[in-house]
Parts: sequence; structure tokens; C-alpha cells
Amino acid sequence: MHPIIEVQEALVVALKSDAALLALVGGAVFDAPAKGQAPPYVVIRRHDIVQRDGDLAVLQEHRVLVHCWADQPSRRRVLEIAERLVAVALGLDAVTHAEHVRTDTVIDDETGLARAAVTLRFLSEG
Repeated sequence: MHPIIEVQEALVVALKSDAALLALVGGAVFDAPAKGQAPPYVVIRRHDIVQRDGDLAVLQEHRVLVHCWADQPSRRRVLEIAERLVAVALGLDAVTHAEHVRTDTVIDDETGLARAAVTLRFLSEG
């Protein structure tokens, strides 16, 4: 299986299994939300990979961009979702390293709702 699929599937399973995140988004975790999907939800927007092979291991560096959408124009609300997402991602067992790189927030001009863009970095072997 491709390393992107392995890591992304593990991330989605972990996110959908977290009771605190479920309370915030109701299990709405997507690779791509259905048209007309109402927030709140979490969507994996981008997942890139770079080989980082060493002498003793075959490694992949993953950069994952996740958008968190709140159902209101509240940074506080969307940051609750983003913080829980990060907590779950940092505990992911399918990777050898997990890191929160950055979180950006915006009140979206088109929808008027709060969105957080969370960038994560993972290392996997294989």
C-alpha cells in the first residue's frame, strides 16, 4: 500500500475514533466533503510525501494540510476543533514521528464561518 494511503487511513480512523473530536464535529471527517456539507467538519485538503531515505531506513516525510470548519464565525470554536485534531494526530501510532507545524485561522469571506488550516508533519518507515 502507498505510504500516503497508510498514514491518511490511520489518521482518519484515529480522528473518527476520538470522542472529544466527535463531540465537536459529529464524526464529520473527510478526504473531501460532499457538496453542500454543512459545518462543522474536518477535511484533509492536501497530503504530500518526500522520500527521506537514510543508510539504515527507508523513510517518508509527510506534510498534511487539514482544514477545520466551525459552524459559526468564531475563532475560539474552530480552534477547539484544531487543538483536538492536533492532540489526536500527535498520538498517531502509524508513524515514527508526528509534529504540529502551524495553525492559521481566518473568517472565510465567502461563508462568513471560521476556518483553521492545520499543517502536520509525519515520518513513516517502509
